Amino acid sequence: MASELIMMCRHADKFAAIRITRGQDFGTLVQKICERWSDLDPESVIMNYPLVGEEDMILDNDDDMVTMFGLAQSRGLEDIMVNVKDGAKDFTNDTIEVGNKKSDIASSSKGKQVIVYEDEDVIPQFCSHKKVKLLTSDWSEGITTVGQIFEGGALEFKSVLRKYAIERGCEYALAKNDKVRVTAQCKYRADKGCMWHVHARICPGNEYFYIKGMDLVHICGVAVRTLNNPHATAKLVTNLVGDDVRAKHQTRPVDVVKVIKKNYGLNISYHQAWWGIEKARGQVFGDYVKSFSSLKWYIGAAKSSNPGSHIELESDDETKRFKRVFVAFGACLNGFNHCRPLIFLDAAHLKGRYRGTILGATGKNGNQGIYPICFAVVDSETYENWRWFLEHLRLVLAPGRNITFISDRHMGLLMARRDIFPESGHGYCLLHLKRNLRDHLKGTTRAHRERMVSLFVRCAYAPTREIFHQTMSSLVSFGGYRVNEFLTNLHYENWSNAFFRGQRYGEMTSNVAESFNSWIEEERHLPITTLVDALRLKIMNMLSERRDESRKWVGKVCPEMDKRLRASFNESRTWVVSAAGDGVYEVHSFPNVTVDINRRICSCQSWQLTGFPCAHSVVVLASCGKDITDYVDPYYFTQTFCAAYSYSIQPIPTVWMPERPIEEDFLLPPLCKKPPGRPRNKRIPSRGENVSLIRCGRCHKMGKHNRKSCKEAM
Repeated sequence: MASELIMMCRHADKFAAIRITRGQDFGTLVQKICERWSDLDPESVIMNYPLVGEEDMILDNDDDMVTMFGLAQSRGLEDIMVNVKDGAKDFTNDTIEVGNKKSDIASSSKGKQVIVYEDEDVIPQFCSHKKVKLLTSDWSEGITTVGQIFEGGALEFKSVLRKYAIERGCEYALAKNDKVRVTAQCKYRADKGCMWHVHARICPGNEYFYIKGMDLVHICGVAVRTLNNPHATAKLVTNLVGDDVRAKHQTRPVDVVKVIKKNYGLNISYHQAWWGIEKARGQVFGDYVKSFSSLKWYIGAAKSSNPGSHIELESDDETKRFKRVFVAFGACLNGFNHCRPLIFLDAAHLKGRYRGTILGATGKNGNQGIYPICFAVVDSETYENWRWFLEHLRLVLAPGRNITFISDRHMGLLMARRDIFPESGHGYCLLHLKRNLRDHLKGTTRAHRERMVSLFVRCAYAPTREIFHQTMSSLVSFGGYRVNEFLTNLHYENWSNAFFRGQRYGEMTSNVAESFNSWIEEERHLPITTLVDALRLKIMNMLSERRDESRKWVGKVCPEMDKRLRASFNESRTWVVSAAGDGVYEVHSFPNVTVDINRRICSCQSWQLTGFPCAHSVVVLASCGKDITDYVDPYYFTQTFCAAYSYSIQPIPTVWMPERPIEEDFLLPPLCKKPPGRPRNKRIPSRGENVSLIRCGRCHKMGKHNRKSCKEAM
């Protein structure tokens, strides 16, 4: 057994051979090593020795020395290499981690780096919150280095600077602010001597803005991001909600306040949100005043892109102010020739800065959907404007078609229709008449009003004059002088099926026109040129979508009308049919009716009034083995529907629209007096259109609220 061992010690790239004997203590070894290297501290000496195929062995006490002698003897070694380190200087080479969270660094007696971690704090687990990353997290990197480029010029630079200051919690003032240079300095520069500043200047060659100098060291104290920041202005709101305004025209300020609080962590006022939305609308949709001057260019572009369109603009030659515009695209006019000769007329108020009214003419396709024909923008709903609108409508309609009009009883519309279309039938909207009758019977009991309205509706739907007079006698006898007064100027041929001149295809209301007004609800607040283009785009998309949809239909009759045929057949399958000859049949349906399939009439009058086979005619055709679809009006065929939507409205690229119109195209907006009070955005109910009142279960008062929404003080 070897009693001596030579240690080849290495420290700081220097070597020394030290002879040790078995049983020698560790302290004596350390003392010999420190005598060779005077810069070593006995309290901080760290030693280890490598062995082939094993990790480095630590030499730190007397037991480690006994182990070293044993390993050397087992391997037949007479010398061994030992690395000597100063733990006070080389503590970064080895690390000891204690705990979970790092809190402090210390040096142990063994010379190792000891990283002490604290235990994880569990108190926040009792009140945990979902971590939300705000959309402002990237704003702090908006200003980076000298030479940074802003291609948008001064506007882009100031927008980025505003966001940077909000996220960094800085407050600044603009010492220089023009189109050529912008210099932002710390707001407290004079008081606290803070030299924080950013200076940017335009490059004459490309008109980009470059950061020429900056000092981002803020010595005014701890910069903390706050909820209320003076730089969170309406301009910032405009920058943030621009895309939302483009997607949703009627963006509400109260919604913007909530969104900016949730996504950006900023508090803004309702006033700032409102102004921000208005400025965003101006950037997205254009200025209301300039939009009138752009209208002339747009009309020329629309006519060249869509041949066959009829678009007419009328203005005052002396004052150069807008008066009215009529728009009818060729695709809509050609497609209406394949629809029933029914036109629904109505007007709706615009909600832009200069208000106005939109007059619309709408048809109905073979699948019971709306079909826009034309529209006009005028200052108000008057006789002159309705006459002007109907004059242009007569020019664009195909000659020879016997058109039936359905509308409300606006006096200007009634007079204009009689002057321009005297030969056409005009049906009054039954829904409006019911509301007017209820209003006329105000003061009577509700049960009495509803009974009179029910009798009036039976008179309107009465298929024959005999049934009409029977029902009318009951209406007059029970209604008294009030009903007689209501019927005084109400001609039978305008509201009763039994006396109506022409074919209204069972359409008793102007709901189609109301649907068109609701369909364009969002576009009615836009500037004039943007309004016309938005309606063109909406109609263009509708024509394309229904064209693609109709190509998937496989039946001969449109799907909606095919459902009616199936429902009529299911209703009449138990009835008995008796043949009389020459296409005449008797249907025993309680009561019995007569059907003439050659003349396409039924004694119930439904086939004649609607132009569509009724349940009696369907059972007759089915019992005869005839194809029911052969007796359906061609207006309801899938082929006719496809023909109505086979025409397309072509796009109108505005990329070449001049930013400033030429002098002859300059057009001023109409003169309009702003009404007092806050502008109304909700529709004003027509006469007799009263909302049903309910009794609140909390305050027991009649009104439009219930127990949950009651605000009465108790």
